[in-house]
Amino acid sequence: MIRDNHIKQLVHQHHLFSNLADTELAQLMKSAARIQLSSHENLFFQGDPAKRFYLLLNGNLQLYRSNPQGQDKVIEVVREGHTFAEALMFNKQSVYPVSAQAVSECLLISFECDCYRNMLKHNSEACMAVMSDMSVRLRKHINEVEVLSLQNAQSRLLLFLMRHMKNTDENQGRVALDIPKRVLASRLSIQPETFSRLIKKMTANQLISENGHDIIINDVRQLYASVDVPFDSDVRH
Repeated sequence: MIRDNHIKQLVHQHHLFSNLADTELAQLMKSAARIQLSSHENLFFQGDPAKRFYLLLNGNLQLYRSNPQGQDKVIEVVREGHTFAEALMFNKQSVYPVSAQAVSECLLISFECDCYRNMLKHNSEACMAVMSDMSVRLRKHINEVEVLSLQNAQSRLLLFLMRHMKNTDENQGRVALDIPKRVLASRLSIQPETFSRLIKKMTANQLISENGHDIIINDVRQLYASVDVPFDSDVRH
């Protein structure tokens, strides 16, 4: 049970819970739990029973799958303010299809799937919020599948930089990396050595430079132009 009023307020502000009545929220919080994870600590593993879903309040967390050879593939990086695993509540006797591991120290709130699902039966506005959230995620994943299947490693990295860049000047920008490069490489389906080679090549071509956890875009127009001009055409994985 969670009694912390600040956490209750943060939960109520999230769109999946904002349409709950005070009595419904109070009922949900009775079965909720506060979870603190250290960096690299697992929340659950692929194949575990999926009885709860989560809201990440602080930190970053990766969802990944492991193949029979023991190799891990990052499926999604969850950032603060986002929920995950809620879709599984509609599949009875479900298991988690991925593992969840903290990338940094994390603070999460876990919710009982049965409790929230029962509330949805009597709250149409909350149902619409869940459907809207799942629709957005579906479109996002469809776009990601297209990018990962049609683009080579170089293009995937360039597209990531362009989508996450914040302009710092008329023709310059910055991308703040809040996750380790190995996690980003896995998320983009790029081998770590290939990722390092691409970064070094882009630095040598003066497209980017690095400053701590930031990637500095030295010439935004040239970065956009480079998407269609392969500078490492042998890289395809």
